[in-house]
Amino acid sequence: MKQIIAYIRPAVLERVTEVLREIKGLSGMSVLDIKGFGQGKGAFCRDERDGEITWFCQFVRIELMVSDTILGEVVEAIREQAWTGERGEGKIYILEVVEAVRIRTNERGEAAV
Repeated sequence: MKQIIAYIRPAVLERVTEVLREIKGLSGMSVLDIKGFGQGKGAFCRDERDGEITWFCQFVRIELMVSDTILGEVVEAIREQAWTGERGEGKIYILEVVEAVRIRTNERGEAAV
């Protein structure tokens, strides 16, 4: 079982979500609005509204727990739908999940996801 963390632009969230909803075996996902910067140090995201300068870019963080069998399909779906060809499109990270526990039923492992 793997955890996928993807940082994408807010403008592509809807199309990423639509494609992910079609993948059989995907149990759900979490979405968080965040700010940050990558290798460009926020130079392309500089915002001077209200006279205040901030160097942070707006992103969306998607988190998914997936079985190894659909990992490649999920990662490729995110990558394809988030691609714009421009700098600062985001990143996808894949982490090993040691255990999962469903609080209500005490199910464990992939059954808990």
